[in-house]
Amino acid sequence: MGAYRRQRNRIPFVAVMVCFQAAALSLMAHHGASQYDMNRELKLTGTVKQWTFDNPHSWLWLNVTNAQGVVEEWSIESAPPNYLSRQGWSASTLKAGEKVTVAISPKKGELRSAILLEVVRTNGETLVVRPRGAFGRPAALP
Repeated sequence: MGAYRRQRNRIPFVAVMVCFQAAALSLMAHHGASQYDMNRELKLTGTVKQWTFDNPHSWLWLNVTNAQGVVEEWSIESAPPNYLSRQGWSASTLKAGEKVTVAISPKKGELRSAILLEVVRTNGETLVVRPRGAFGRPAALP
């Protein structure tokens, strides 16, 4: 009976430890915008290679032709689907092959990697991810 009681007393402890570990991993996985140069905004025009609407962050892969005529792939981080869906975005908002112009802030120390600020479609529709003055984006360009 004593061994059963000791084991039974351990179950709540193990459950609490599992919860703490899950919370710690979740917090470590999330990051702010500090790895991006939010004081710089670039505009790129290119063709959507892929749009993923997944947790923890959505991603846009954009093929951009540089000044030498070479196509370069940009990896652009966006917001989580929960936030984007409240702004009207969905998994089908951007389609492979669609031509768009994006406003981005580049990742510090990494080429062709950035965070998405907004997308402008060829029909002029603007899809905002990070409004001016919010989420690390300056209210005005420096």
